[in-house]
Amino acid sequence: MPKLARRVAIGIGALLAVVLAAAAILAATFDPNDYKPQLVQLVQDKYQRTLTIPGDIQLRFFPRIAADLGQAAISERGGTARFAAVDRARLSLALLPLLSKQFVVDHIRIDGLRADIRRGKDGSTNFDDLLGRNTPPARNAPPNPAPGSKVGFDIDSVQVIDAQIRIDDRQQDRRIELANLDIRTGRIADGVPGSLQLTTEIKADKPDVDAQLAIDSGFAFHLGQGRYQIKDLDARIKGRVAGITDLVATAAGDADLSPSTKRFTLNGIRITANGKQEGKAIDVKFAIPEFAVTDAKVNGGKINGDLRLVQGARTINATFAAPSFDGSPQSFRLPAITLEAAVKDAALDAKATLAGSLSGSIDKLLLSSPRMSLTLAGSKDGAAINGALNTPFSANLDTMHIELPGIEGGFTLPNPAGGTLAFKTAGNARIDLDKKAMTAALKGSLDDSTYDARLGVNRIAPPAYTFDIGIDRLDLDRYKRKPAPKSGPAKGASSPKPAVDEPVDLSVLRTLQADGSLRIGSLKVSGIRASNVRMGLKARNGKADIDPFAASLYGGNAAGALSVTAGNPARISVRQNLSGIDVGPLLRDALGSGRIEGRGNVRLDVSGTGTAFGQIKKSLHGSAALELRDGSVRGVNIAQAVRNAKAKIGELRGDAPPQAGTAAAGDKTDFSELSGTFRIAGGIARNDDLGIKSPLIRVGGAGDINLGEGRVDYLAKTTVVSTLEGQGGPELQALKGLTIPVRLSGPFDAIGWRVDVAGMASELARQKLDEKKEELRSKAQKALEGPRGRMEDRLKEGLKGLFGK
Repeated sequence: MPKLARRVAIGIGALLAVVLAAAAILAATFDPNDYKPQLVQLVQDKYQRTLTIPGDIQLRFFPRIAADLGQAAISERGGTARFAAVDRARLSLALLPLLSKQFVVDHIRIDGLRADIRRGKDGSTNFDDLLGRNTPPARNAPPNPAPGSKVGFDIDSVQVIDAQIRIDDRQQDRRIELANLDIRTGRIADGVPGSLQLTTEIKADKPDVDAQLAIDSGFAFHLGQGRYQIKDLDARIKGRVAGITDLVATAAGDADLSPSTKRFTLNGIRITANGKQEGKAIDVKFAIPEFAVTDAKVNGGKINGDLRLVQGARTINATFAAPSFDGSPQSFRLPAITLEAAVKDAALDAKATLAGSLSGSIDKLLLSSPRMSLTLAGSKDGAAINGALNTPFSANLDTMHIELPGIEGGFTLPNPAGGTLAFKTAGNARIDLDKKAMTAALKGSLDDSTYDARLGVNRIAPPAYTFDIGIDRLDLDRYKRKPAPKSGPAKGASSPKPAVDEPVDLSVLRTLQADGSLRIGSLKVSGIRASNVRMGLKARNGKADIDPFAASLYGGNAAGALSVTAGNPARISVRQNLSGIDVGPLLRDALGSGRIEGRGNVRLDVSGTGTAFGQIKKSLHGSAALELRDGSVRGVNIAQAVRNAKAKIGELRGDAPPQAGTAAAGDKTDFSELSGTFRIAGGIARNDDLGIKSPLIRVGGAGDINLGEGRVDYLAKTTVVSTLEGQGGPELQALKGLTIPVRLSGPFDAIGWRVDVAGMASELARQKLDEKKEELRSKAQKALEGPRGRMEDRLKEGLKGLFGK
């Protein structure tokens, strides 16, 4: 036996010597760089990509195969653009395990990896061919390994240093960049525990991310079972994520996951997060002590979570809780789950509670509840808040659909105008989690208004709304917040400051995306009453268009459009045609007083910009037109002003001063027809073609109406026409045919008038002279036809009548 052992040892030594000698000779004579052209051509032929290795490949064979590629790069498929590149890549591989088809890698190190990953709208990626997806096998490719001949692998460690990876996800329309990516692992082998340390900087646009990520965890995988384990996870992210700044979020715990069989175990899961969002401090905690789904049973410990938001004086606290439970993968039940949220500030103290039981099947990915209930309780500004919303609930997580088939609810809510309002609703809703969409069909009431609505959300973030709403009647003035009472100045205080121009707040339009229609049987808003209202709304990119807008109002009809753009400054434009409208009641309801009465047509096409309503009025430009019949202009009585001025003429001596005054509240100028067009610029409406007709007078003129400052400066040219016997009085009969200028000026609520009495007296004398001349000419003609003596007598009578002597 010793002799045999000695011979075996000598044989093994000789064999080892031969192997070492062969390896030495191979290492000394083999140069892998001689094969670089063939390797480049192989990559080009198989993948239609260009492989570039500018430096020399360094290779050794014993006791391990070790390769150092130096710099290397590979192009996009079918092009020259870079797909990935490394500054240096090194790999060492144990030689002897290859004899048993085992890859035992001592170490992999990659320095300066640069990669550009792209996913198309169809879900395909720019590396599918490298993974063998949708790529025909290369010519002369070896057949697949026979069953039982699978090649195993065992990697002692992997190190990736200073990697930069850019991801262009065109399917989700987002971009992600991983910078300064460092990865270090322990052993990587099937069924063997390993470790992972990862740090990187992440930037993304949807959602907005600029943060640092660090992960330290143990892991193991069992490829034959499709099972993955995470042990002692310690993950941390810091920075800005989805609008949350100064974020610090952590995750810890253990997980054992088998995705293909829907089996998993979670232990000691703890998630925390705190940060700031738009001035709100956020603090979140969530814990799952135990949750397991095995082939035999489903069980879980008490799950709980807390959320706290603080913004100034407002605090929001929310808690989630679920009790311990058990069951089977085919059927389990949580007896109760509860989500509570409480909001408190100086005006609001309210609490909302969502509660119900939950049952389902893990195997079928189904969840359901016979009744989920949302309740409200509390108060705001002393007004009560209470009510409940109930509905059955079902969810199919395989199809990603949630159904709320029987919604019923009723609430008492604060009315912004004071007191409370009653709201009731019933219907159904459906949520498609895969498409991130929701639809709902609801009917109900708001106080004495009833509605029928079809609502939709096409995206969750940012939401895009659709709607089709019908309401029988709606009084928006009933819900308009009342202005705070104005207190007088304190004793000894200075005079009150001028009123501040009310700002325009269109911030809601900046993110609003909506498309829908609204129908209202009877509407009241800002005092204006309308019926059969029809309008369509399209809102996106900070702009809202209400087109068309149609309604019946004040005995006529309205048709047009409204456009509002949120900007700095904001822009508002109105295009409206009113036909057959009774203007007086419309103006009284809208403005509190009506300066014009009558029925007819109004055309309006104006727009303005500004950060406050006063600025918008002062910037208005566009055009307007009036065509009215059988009405009056209130605030001034042109006929009476002319009549009073005429009565003064006989009392005056010498030059007659202008006659002026301020119209009384009840003064008005009646007309049978009124028409005019206006050119509007800088908030001033210019008119040059006013036409007013009445049985007594005709009025034309030109002037300005300052809409921004609420003033008028207008020269009305009034002509007295023939009147019926006795109508208008002897003063107007005496002024028949005269054109008299009347200057109108001042604020809308106290328009002043001014008549040039001296000019009117001169015009009247000229008219009388013309009349006497005509009468004298007639008498002279008659005298020429008679005896000479009679002609002289008649001439004297004519001169006497002319000069009153």
